[in-house]
Amino acid sequence: MARPVVMVDHWTYEGTDAHRTLLHLGDLWLHHVHSSSPSSELQLRSADELAALFAPLAGTDDPSLAPQQRVKLLGERAAGRIDELDDDMLVRALRGMWAPLAALTTGTLPTEGIVTGLFLSDGGVPKSAVDDVEVGYRGVSGDRQASRAHHGRPWQALCIWSADIVAEFAAQGHPIRPGSAGENVSVRGFDWSMVRPGVRVTLGTATVTIAAYAIPCHKNARWFADGDYERMSHQRDSRSRVYARVDVPGRITAGDRAHSLG
Repeated sequence: MARPVVMVDHWTYEGTDAHRTLLHLGDLWLHHVHSSSPSSELQLRSADELAALFAPLAGTDDPSLAPQQRVKLLGERAAGRIDELDDDMLVRALRGMWAPLAALTTGTLPTEGIVTGLFLSDGGVPKSAVDDVEVGYRGVSGDRQASRAHHGRPWQALCIWSADIVAEFAAQGHPIRPGSAGENVSVRGFDWSMVRPGVRVTLGTATVTIAAYAIPCHKNARWFADGDYERMSHQRDSRSRVYARVDVPGRITAGDRAHSLG
């Protein structure tokens, strides 16, 4: 379902972006609690804050539900009413949703790594290596997705992956290399289990926030000797690519420092 362009500060939600963000609010919740184990109290507080934003859009709320189920219901009900939503209320919800989600991320953060590769394409995978990229609020200049059905929302502006994990897969005999799986930025040196939604990272002069895990699809089966692309799933292991929102645009050059912000 499409809706006229919605501007949320610097970020442009066009086409189905707003609808699909609402529809997948429950999934975004699950991504933020994955491998983080926030307390029950923290989860309840986050769900209450999200309900304050989304219940007016959903036209309903059920505080008796478990936090994730409550958030999922709010998002799905709001998505079902997308054509009748008040613009100001929608913008307020899309702007305000990230702080309660990020609050669910707990534990030690990654510290420092190195940008080892930068990639872009005119659609599809693999992406081609370049020496440097200009990153705006919509992502890498000159890069695009072949289909925006599951890609291209403001919180999917950059796809980032670990060069160490790609090297590990290649050493196991899989025909994969950096850029194969559609990542824009390849980073070496991070403890990748700590690179998860809610974490803020600087890459060159750009600052981004990890917003979600990238769900693998069948187009990436070719990079694995047995076709098992689910090796890249966050539900299988800590080897998933991640999507990031661009908070501060900038330039990234291969060899730049990458580090997390506390």
